[in-house]
Amino acid sequence: MENNYQLSRIHNYIHGLMSKEEMFQLEKEALEDPFLQDAIDGYRLQNGVDARQLSLLQQRLNRRVEHTIATRHAQYYTWQRLAVGAAAGVLFVALLALLYFKHFDGKAERTTDVTLSEPENRVAIEPLLDGGDATPLGGWKAYEQYLNDQVKDAGKGGEIIVSFKIGKGGLPEQIRAEGTPEQALVDEAIRLLHSGGKWQGTKGRLKISFPLKELKNSIQSNIIKPPHCFGIEKK
Repeated sequence: MENNYQLSRIHNYIHGLMSKEEMFQLEKEALEDPFLQDAIDGYRLQNGVDARQLSLLQQRLNRRVEHTIATRHAQYYTWQRLAVGAAAGVLFVALLALLYFKHFDGKAERTTDVTLSEPENRVAIEPLLDGGDATPLGGWKAYEQYLNDQVKDAGKGGEIIVSFKIGKGGLPEQIRAEGTPEQALVDEAIRLLHSGGKWQGTKGRLKISFPLKELKNSIQSNIIKPPHCFGIEKK
């Protein structure tokens, strides 16, 4: 039997609109096909809804389902857009706050240029122009570096003023110390001038400052040493 039964035959059978021969034929077919019998029973229970009514109901149901799905999708995408927009707004505000606190906080960074002074435990030299025109051939800075590299023992340190003449070989000679400085200071100044580089000019007068050992020792004594990892270091 075909899958699609004629609803009109079932309708006529339920309402007694068929002849006896037609009713007998339909009942015979229903005995042979249980699906036909189920269709007849179901049609009888539905109180005789015809094919056109079923079609209209089905169309209305389909339209309502489609409308519900479309409404649900529209609401979903609307809330999704709102969520994305809110997240973007929060990120934008956070970025503005970061830029504000970084560049417009009102607390300008303060930078201080520090000029490092020469350490106090270095030998310093000062030419006294009223005593002559002598200058070292390598320049004053290089000569001062030479003094710091070659100094050995200047006693307790201090200042000394020496005058000298430039010999034919460009080396200092007739070196004399002014005043009454410590002898160790005088000997170290003469040694440095004799063993140093050549000069130009005729005579010179210098003030040489040697580091004070008491100051150097006092600075070292004021340095606080950290405690040893296993206890206080013994002095």
